[in-house]
Amino acid sequence: MTDSDSRLVENLLAQPDVHKQWAGGYRTPDNEFFFERAFDLIKSELRAPAGATFLDAGCGSCAHTVRLARRGYQVRAVDFSESALEMARAHLKQTGLDERITLQREDLTRLSFPDASFDYVLCWGVLMHVPDVARAVAELARVLRPGGALVVSEGNMHSLEAVSLRTLKRLLGREHADVKETPAGVEYWKERGAGALVTRQANVGWLIKEFESHGLKLSKRVAGQFSEGYAMVSAPALKRLVHGFNNFWFGSVRAPGLAYGNILFLRKPE
Repeated sequence: MTDSDSRLVENLLAQPDVHKQWAGGYRTPDNEFFFERAFDLIKSELRAPAGATFLDAGCGSCAHTVRLARRGYQVRAVDFSESALEMARAHLKQTGLDERITLQREDLTRLSFPDASFDYVLCWGVLMHVPDVARAVAELARVLRPGGALVVSEGNMHSLEAVSLRTLKRLLGREHADVKETPAGVEYWKERGAGALVTRQANVGWLIKEFESHGLKLSKRVAGQFSEGYAMVSAPALKRLVHGFNNFWFGSVRAPGLAYGNILFLRKPE
C-alpha cells in the first residue's frame, strides 16, 4: 500500500456516481429486510442505553445511521467523501431524525476525535475499501472508550462464495481486476478514470488479531449474509432464492466460517 494508492481511492470516492451505484445495488427491499434484522441483533448484543452515542465510521448515504437513530441512539456520522455526505444530507431531510444525527467529514485513517471519545462505534462494509486498513483499525480502536464496543461487518475471503468465485475466475481467465493477496485479505483493484476502487475480501482472522493488538477483544462473531449472489444474477426468481437462503442462514445458523458477510463484536476492556 502506497500513498498514491490511497489518493487513487480518494479520487474515486469523491465521485457521486459510485455512491449512487452502491445505494441502488444494495438498498433494495430484500436487503432492507436483512439489515433491519441485523441491526436488531446489534441492539440486542450491545444493550446500549437509549440516547447513547454511536460513531458511524464511513456512513456513506447514512442508511445505517438512520437505523441506529430509529433505535433510539444519537449518531455522529462521518465519511471521507463529500459526495456521500451530500447524499446523506438529502436522505436525512426525509427522515425527521436530524436532531439525533450529526454529519461530519472525516478520514478514517486520521480521525480528528480525541482518544476514547465514543462508547459505541459502527463500521459496516467500510474497511474493505480502505487501502491502509491497519491504520484505520488503529484509529477505530483509539477513539473507542474503555468498556466500549465496536461492531464491524466485512466480507470473508474464506467464505464458500469467495473461494469458489476466485477459483472459477482463475480457471476461466475471467478476472478483470488487479488482484493482490495481502495479510489483510484478497484485494481487487479496478481503475476508473483518474481513480481506483479497492474491494478487499478480509482475512477475518488477521482483522481480529489486528484489533487485539490495539487492546480490543472479540466477544462474538456471527454470519451476516451468506452470499451476495443476488448482485450477480438478473432473474428475479434467482435473487429471491439467494435472499431466502441468506435469511435462513442469518436467522437459524449464523455460523460465520462459510458465510461471505461476517459481523464482529469487539470490546475494549476497562
